[in-house]
Amino acid sequence: MIDRCNSSNKNKIISVSENRRTFKINNKSLLTINKVIVDNCYIKDTKRCDYLFEIIDDCDVKSVFYVELKGMDIQKAILQLEATLKYCLPIHKQSNRSCYIVASRVPKASTSTQKFKKEFKRKYNISLYINTKLKEVTL
Repeated sequence: MIDRCNSSNKNKIISVSENRRTFKINNKSLLTINKVIVDNCYIKDTKRCDYLFEIIDDCDVKSVFYVELKGMDIQKAILQLEATLKYCLPIHKQSNRSCYIVASRVPKASTSTQKFKKEFKRKYNISLYINTKLKEVTL
């Protein structure tokens, strides 16, 4: 578990927002969730995503959500997620990992978006979700 730039709680709803883009966790199971501010706090010297969330069950990090709240530059968001994944690999390699981009504007089913998701899955065996303005995850 990351213990720098973080806050842990068991709230029913945990969310982060930036410029009308929101990532929200509906924590119906009331698990402990460790929210880490990555950008310019946990990682300062390289590309990085905005946040990560460690889902903790029985004192183990079971899942990790990497989140980038972005304008329209999906390729840059993917680079930031990739850099954060590599940086955090030593502490999260045993956890289930997912990556999320919440952008201001994304063509929903464009071929480029599908291509990004497929390539990401092939390279890292991690699912990449790309949404517009709001992404909700339920635990």
